[in-house]
Amino acid sequence: MNDYEVRKIREIFARIFVIAIDNKINFYSFTNFLLKSEFLEQLEKNKYSKIFDMPIEDIFFSITGYDIDEDKSYGIYNDAYWSGQSYFDLHEKLHKSFAYLFLKLPLEQMMNTYSIYHEMDFSLLCDYFLKVEKQKTILNILCKNKHCSLNDMSIATSLSLNTLKKYNSSDNALFKASFQNIAKLVEYFDVSYSLFIY
Repeated sequence: MNDYEVRKIREIFARIFVIAIDNKINFYSFTNFLLKSEFLEQLEKNKYSKIFDMPIEDIFFSITGYDIDEDKSYGIYNDAYWSGQSYFDLHEKLHKSFAYLFLKLPLEQMMNTYSIYHEMDFSLLCDYFLKVEKQKTILNILCKNKHCSLNDMSIATSLSLNTLKKYNSSDNALFKASFQNIAKLVEYFDVSYSLFIY
Protein backbone atom coordinates (compact mmCIF):
# COMPACT_ATOMS: atom_id res chain seq x y z
CA MET A 1 0.00 0.00 0.00
CA ASN A 2 1.19 3.52 -0.71
CA ASP A 3 1.37 6.27 1.93
CA TYR A 4 -1.96 7.80 0.91
CA GLU A 5 -3.75 4.46 1.23
CA VAL A 6 -2.17 3.80 4.63
CA ARG A 7 -3.26 7.24 5.92
CA LYS A 8 -6.78 6.69 4.60
CA ILE A 9 -7.12 3.26 6.21
CA ARG A 10 -5.64 4.52 9.49
CA GLU A 11 -8.36 7.18 9.63
CA ILE A 12 -11.13 4.67 8.83
CA PHE A 13 -9.72 2.25 11.41
CA ALA A 14 -9.77 4.91 14.15
CA ARG A 15 -13.30 6.04 13.28
CA ILE A 16 -14.58 2.45 13.46
CA PHE A 17 -13.53 2.42 17.12
CA VAL A 18 -15.43 5.68 17.72
CA ILE A 19 -18.58 4.20 16.15
CA ALA A 20 -18.28 0.98 18.20
CA ILE A 21 -17.91 2.81 21.50
CA ASP A 22 -20.61 5.33 20.58
CA ASN A 23 -22.97 2.40 19.93
CA LYS A 24 -22.01 0.83 23.26
CA ILE A 25 -20.61 -2.38 21.80
CA ASN A 26 -18.75 -4.38 24.42
CA PHE A 27 -14.96 -3.96 24.07
CA TYR A 28 -14.31 -7.71 23.93
CA SER A 29 -17.11 -8.32 21.41
CA PHE A 30 -15.94 -5.49 19.18
CA THR A 31 -12.34 -6.69 19.01
CA ASN A 32 -13.57 -10.22 18.27
CA PHE A 33 -15.77 -8.91 15.44
CA LEU A 34 -12.81 -6.98 14.10
CA LEU A 35 -10.43 -9.94 14.29
CA LYS A 36 -12.81 -12.11 12.26
CA SER A 37 -13.55 -9.46 9.63
CA GLU A 38 -12.51 -9.30 5.99
CA PHE A 39 -11.51 -5.70 6.66
CA LEU A 40 -8.79 -6.75 9.09
CA GLU A 41 -7.81 -9.76 6.99
CA GLN A 42 -7.02 -7.45 4.05
CA LEU A 43 -5.24 -4.99 6.33
CA GLU A 44 -3.07 -7.76 7.81
CA LYS A 45 -2.10 -8.77 4.26
CA ASN A 46 -1.07 -5.15 3.59
CA LYS A 47 -3.31 -5.34 0.56
CA TYR A 48 -5.53 -2.50 -0.59
CA SER A 49 -9.05 -3.82 -1.03
CA LYS A 50 -12.32 -2.49 -2.39
CA ILE A 51 -13.69 -2.83 1.15
CA PHE A 52 -11.65 0.23 2.14
CA ASP A 53 -13.56 2.33 -0.42
CA MET A 54 -17.00 1.48 0.96
CA PRO A 55 -18.92 4.05 3.05
CA ILE A 56 -17.86 3.76 6.69
CA GLU A 57 -21.37 2.64 7.72
CA ASP A 58 -21.06 -0.32 5.33
CA ILE A 59 -17.56 -1.13 6.56
CA PHE A 60 -18.81 -1.08 10.14
CA PHE A 61 -21.74 -3.35 9.25
CA SER A 62 -19.42 -5.79 7.45
CA ILE A 63 -17.31 -6.00 10.62
CA THR A 64 -19.96 -6.09 13.34
CA GLY A 65 -23.31 -6.81 11.72
CA TYR A 66 -24.59 -3.62 13.38
CA ASP A 67 -26.59 -1.14 11.31
CA ILE A 68 -25.94 2.44 12.40
CA ASP A 69 -28.47 5.20 11.76
CA GLU A 70 -25.89 7.91 11.31
CA ASP A 71 -22.12 8.16 11.26
CA LYS A 72 -21.11 10.57 14.00
CA SER A 73 -17.43 9.63 14.01
CA TYR A 74 -16.08 12.34 11.72
CA GLY A 75 -14.03 14.93 13.63
CA ILE A 76 -14.28 13.06 16.95
CA TYR A 77 -10.81 12.72 18.46
CA ASN A 78 -11.54 10.98 21.74
CA ASP A 79 -10.08 7.98 23.57
CA ALA A 80 -11.70 5.52 21.14
CA TYR A 81 -10.27 7.32 18.10
CA TRP A 82 -6.84 7.48 19.72
CA SER A 83 -7.03 3.76 20.60
CA GLY A 84 -7.79 2.83 16.99
CA GLN A 85 -4.91 4.93 15.69
CA SER A 86 -2.60 3.53 18.37
CA TYR A 87 -3.34 -0.10 17.49
CA PHE A 88 -2.85 0.72 13.81
CA ASP A 89 0.48 2.46 14.53
CA LEU A 90 1.69 -0.36 16.81
CA HIS A 91 0.89 -2.84 14.03
CA GLU A 92 2.83 -0.78 11.50
CA LYS A 93 5.79 -0.04 13.78
CA LEU A 94 6.21 -3.37 15.61
CA HIS A 95 4.96 -5.69 12.80
CA LYS A 96 2.72 -7.55 15.26
CA SER A 97 -0.62 -9.01 14.27
CA PHE A 98 -3.76 -7.29 15.53
CA ALA A 99 -4.71 -10.55 17.27
CA TYR A 100 -1.47 -10.31 19.25
CA LEU A 101 -1.89 -6.59 20.00
CA PHE A 102 -5.48 -6.99 21.25
CA LEU A 103 -4.55 -10.01 23.37
CA LYS A 104 -1.56 -8.40 25.03
CA LEU A 105 -3.14 -4.94 25.36
CA PRO A 106 -6.96 -5.27 25.44
CA LEU A 107 -9.07 -2.35 24.24
CA GLU A 108 -10.29 -1.41 27.71
CA GLN A 109 -6.70 -1.19 28.95
CA MET A 110 -5.67 0.80 25.87
CA MET A 111 -8.48 3.29 26.43
CA ASN A 112 -7.49 3.64 30.07
CA THR A 113 -4.02 4.78 28.99
CA TYR A 114 -5.48 7.65 26.93
CA SER A 115 -5.07 10.25 29.68
CA ILE A 116 -1.39 9.31 30.06
CA TYR A 117 -0.17 8.75 26.51
CA HIS A 118 -2.34 10.64 24.01
CA GLU A 119 -0.28 13.83 24.11
CA MET A 120 3.08 12.07 24.38
CA ASP A 121 5.45 10.88 21.70
CA PHE A 122 4.32 7.59 20.15
CA SER A 123 7.62 5.95 21.15
CA LEU A 124 6.47 6.08 24.79
CA LEU A 125 3.36 4.08 23.93
CA CYS A 126 5.59 1.57 22.12
CA ASP A 127 7.75 1.29 25.24
CA TYR A 128 4.62 0.79 27.35
CA PHE A 129 3.38 -1.96 25.02
CA LEU A 130 6.77 -3.72 25.03
CA LYS A 131 6.65 -3.71 28.84
CA VAL A 132 3.05 -4.96 28.98
CA GLU A 133 3.62 -7.77 26.46
CA LYS A 134 6.26 -9.35 28.73
CA GLN A 135 3.97 -9.51 31.76
CA LYS A 136 2.00 -12.59 30.67
CA THR A 137 2.47 -15.20 27.98
CA ILE A 138 -0.04 -15.73 25.19
CA LEU A 139 -1.11 -19.08 26.62
CA ASN A 140 -1.48 -17.63 30.10
CA ILE A 141 -3.84 -14.91 28.83
CA LEU A 142 -5.82 -17.32 26.64
CA CYS A 143 -6.30 -19.71 29.56
CA LYS A 144 -7.41 -16.89 31.84
CA ASN A 145 -9.91 -15.65 29.24
CA LYS A 146 -11.31 -19.17 28.70
CA HIS A 147 -11.20 -20.05 32.44
CA CYS A 148 -9.30 -23.23 31.76
CA SER A 149 -6.23 -24.90 33.21
CA LEU A 150 -3.27 -26.40 31.36
CA ASN A 151 -4.62 -29.79 32.40
CA ASP A 152 -8.01 -29.01 30.81
CA MET A 153 -6.21 -27.95 27.65
CA SER A 154 -4.04 -31.07 27.63
CA ILE A 155 -7.10 -33.31 27.78
CA ALA A 156 -8.99 -31.36 25.10
CA THR A 157 -6.10 -31.00 22.65
CA SER A 158 -4.13 -34.23 23.37
CA LEU A 159 -1.00 -32.09 23.78
CA SER A 160 1.17 -33.25 26.67
CA LEU A 161 1.12 -31.27 29.89
CA ASN A 162 4.90 -30.82 29.68
CA THR A 163 4.60 -29.35 26.19
CA LEU A 164 1.91 -26.93 27.34
CA LYS A 165 3.95 -25.92 30.39
CA LYS A 166 6.83 -25.11 28.05
CA TYR A 167 4.56 -23.02 25.80
CA ASN A 168 3.08 -21.31 28.85
CA SER A 169 6.50 -20.35 30.20
CA SER A 170 7.63 -18.43 27.11
CA ASP A 171 6.05 -16.95 24.00
CA ASN A 172 9.25 -17.81 22.12
CA ALA A 173 8.67 -21.50 22.88
CA LEU A 174 5.12 -21.17 21.58
CA PHE A 175 6.26 -19.41 18.40
CA LYS A 176 8.50 -22.41 17.70
CA ALA A 177 5.64 -24.91 18.09
CA SER A 178 4.78 -27.20 15.18
CA PHE A 179 1.96 -26.26 12.84
CA GLN A 180 -0.04 -29.26 14.09
CA ASN A 181 0.22 -28.09 17.70
CA ILE A 182 -0.69 -24.51 16.77
CA ALA A 183 -3.71 -25.82 14.83
CA LYS A 184 -4.94 -27.58 17.97
CA LEU A 185 -4.57 -24.40 20.01
CA VAL A 186 -6.30 -22.30 17.34
CA GLU A 187 -9.25 -24.68 17.37
CA TYR A 188 -9.39 -24.96 21.18
CA PHE A 189 -9.31 -21.20 21.79
CA ASP A 190 -11.12 -20.18 18.57
CA VAL A 191 -8.44 -17.63 17.71
CA SER A 192 -6.58 -16.58 14.58
CA TYR A 193 -3.40 -18.28 13.39
CA SER A 194 -1.90 -14.79 13.18
CA LEU A 195 -1.71 -14.74 16.99
CA PHE A 196 1.06 -17.34 16.85
CA ILE A 197 3.16 -15.74 14.12
CA TYR A 198 6.19 -13.89 15.39
